Amino acid sequence: MAKNAGKPRKLKTVMIGCGGRAQAHMAAMLSSKAIDLVAVCDLDEAKLKAAGEKFGVKKLYNNMEEAIGTEKPEFVDICTPPTIRTSIVEPAIKAGAPHILIEKPIALTPSESRRLVELGKDRLIAVNTQYQWMPHWQRFWEILAKKELGDILYIRASTKADILEQGPHTLDLAMKAARISGLPDPEWVIAGAAGVAYHGAIPVPGDVTAIAGLGDARLFINHGGTAPEVPGEKVFWYHIQVDVVGTKGRLWVTLNQGWTLWYKGKFTKGKTDWGKNDGQSQAGLYIELRDRIHAGTWQEFPTRVEIAAKNSELMMATYLSALNNTKVDLPAKLPDSLVKRVGKLAK
Repeated sequence: MAKNAGKPRKLKTVMIGCGGRAQAHMAAMLSSKAIDLVAVCDLDEAKLKAAGEKFGVKKLYNNMEEAIGTEKPEFVDICTPPTIRTSIVEPAIKAGAPHILIEKPIALTPSESRRLVELGKDRLIAVNTQYQWMPHWQRFWEILAKKELGDILYIRASTKADILEQGPHTLDLAMKAARISGLPDPEWVIAGAAGVAYHGAIPVPGDVTAIAGLGDARLFINHGGTAPEVPGEKVFWYHIQVDVVGTKGRLWVTLNQGWTLWYKGKFTKGKTDWGKNDGQSQAGLYIELRDRIHAGTWQEFPTRVEIAAKNSELMMATYLSALNNTKVDLPAKLPDSLVKRVGKLAK
């Protein structure tokens, strides 16, 4: 029998970008044993050579189209800033990229998010909100799918960071919990906001609190300085928590300070460790990517652009609600102008 008989074939991959986060991607590719990283590409020659040497990749490119056209990968991982989103995804597709992963957030404007959905109709474009593949969350998805917490009454998602910085992660977890529990997509949102944070030249509300309707259930969102602290947490970026409350149980999960689950009449607790869990979740994402692409079921991938765009629409609808002091019904075709208007919150 052949040595590799029965083992899933690795996914032939080209990596675009060789910065710090891209290197975390490459490390997870190797640990997952699901990815065949055949080439890396970056405009910065020093970063390119350093990444190639570190991860044992011999084929190095400065031109993305050349890398994709020459290597003909099954999958392209684009780890670049959100300021270059459609401007890099569209050329990648034209060069022959069949399936693509991009970093969060999906986009900086509503129209760009909608454009990515159009581009993803005949291929997988997924967003790298990887936390849902953390081992503890994989267990919780099964519990929620079996409705062992009963009917969900509310979900709470919060972080001390601004909503554009960590909202893609918290909303991804909260909305997956809602969907897997059988709740509808958000139907409306009411929000208040104060202050402004900036991602380059892009303004984002510095502090947001919001309530969204999920049928009879509610989603509570709190991102920024007014968000509750995670007990015992010393790292600003780790003040992330998601709380799911049902008629038969409750789940509370933090990024780095553990989780508590009450159901079937008893409490259980467990540890979370971002330093370890982040790499595990990134590897888990790649394994599912490989399996779904090879099986032809990529349309079911959990962070595909159709889902990420809905989460982004909810996020940006909180901007509009806060700016107009009104409830925003969803879905809504939001204007790009609302992003510039956020700057007025500084006054």
